[in-house]
Formats: sequence, C-alpha cells, structure tokens
Amino acid sequence: MNDTPGFKIPVNIPGAPERVTWRQLAETSRPLLRVSFDAFRRKPGAYEAALQQATWWHFWVLVGVSSLISAAASAFTLMALEVQVAALFPGYQTNFLRPIAGLVIAIPVSFFAFYAGCFASHWWAANMAGGQASLIAHSYVLVVIWAAENILAAILTLGLTLFGLAGVALLIAVAIVIYALVVMAGHIGQLYRFPDRSRTWITAGVMVVTSWMVSILLQDILL
Repeated sequence: MNDTPGFKIPVNIPGAPERVTWRQLAETSRPLLRVSFDAFRRKPGAYEAALQQATWWHFWVLVGVSSLISAAASAFTLMALEVQVAALFPGYQTNFLRPIAGLVIAIPVSFFAFYAGCFASHWWAANMAGGQASLIAHSYVLVVIWAAENILAAILTLGLTLFGLAGVALLIAVAIVIYALVVMAGHIGQLYRFPDRSRTWITAGVMVVTSWMVSILLQDILL
C-alpha cells in the first residue's frame, strides 16, 4: 500500500510529478489561468510569461481545467434550455441525460481535439511554412488563449441563457471565438516571425479547423 498522498498520474507526461493531490492541482492551475486571461486580454508581458510556463504538464493541466469548467457550464446551459423549452411547449419531455452525457465526454474530446489541432498546425508551420519552433512552445502559446476563451464563452453563455437570452449568448460566444482567433494569430506571429502574414493566419486556421473536425467526429462516435 502506497502511503504517499494524492493519486498517480495514469500516463507519462513530461514535467509532471509522479503523484499529485487535488490541492496541488488547484495550486498549479491558478497561475496558469492567470496568465491565460492576461494573454487573452493582450496584457503586456503575458506572451513571454506563457512561454516561461510552457511544459507539457502545464499544457495538459490547463486543457483539463478549462475543459472541466467549460463542460460543467455547458451542461447546466443545456439543462436550462431543456427547462425553458418545456415551459414553452407543455408536451415536451425534458431530457437531462443528454447534457450529462455531454459533460462526461466533453473533457476527453477536448483533450484529443485541441492536441490534434496543435499538432496539425505545428506540422503545417514547420513543414509547409518554413517556421521553426518546438511543438510545446507552439501548443502552449495557443492553449493560453484557448483556455480563457473556452471558460469565458461557456460561463457567459450559461449566465445569459438563465435569463432567457440564449440568442444573445450565441452571438457573444461567436464574437469571443473570433477575438480569440485574432489573439492566437498574434501569438503565432510572435513565435514564428513569418515574413508573410498569410502564413500566420493559415497556421491559426489549420488549428481551428482540425480541432473542430476532430471534436465533431469524436462526438458523433461517442454520442
């Protein structure tokens, strides 16, 4: 029997401790989330701070925490929509299993989809656009924006949906995604210094399109 506190990380992640407690995860997450929202707001020095944090352990912690928060908020949003639709249409049967099932699969789907997007966009930047940067640096300067966007869009959508403003929430979520893409492109530009700005946007586009395609495919398979 192992008396060491915490639980063992089930996979080998470079930079990860052998065992970790929930408190340690929370303590690790706080500065990562702080830099994530600083980078999202384009705060001076946030890009450099993100590069200093760039390890695969930090990458997966940030993906996991942001995915958990986003999935939980999205599940409550879907439940609120079920209740609102049932109130408008008395014969409608609410189905809370759908948001619960979505919550269960959302986190692993996010893990695979976002990593696939990072891997594909790094491959394109390195092999087709002539860029030079490590996969972890490339992935981390993107995840700091993606994490903040994921959390902010999910929480705002939940809040507005609870007040019956689901349509407004959708428009704001789309605006947040577009803004996040612009900031991501800025990070890619800083990392690679492409002479042609179109390569920056294509790299960002490859990441977004690949992530969406993998996410949709996995959800179709699992749901």
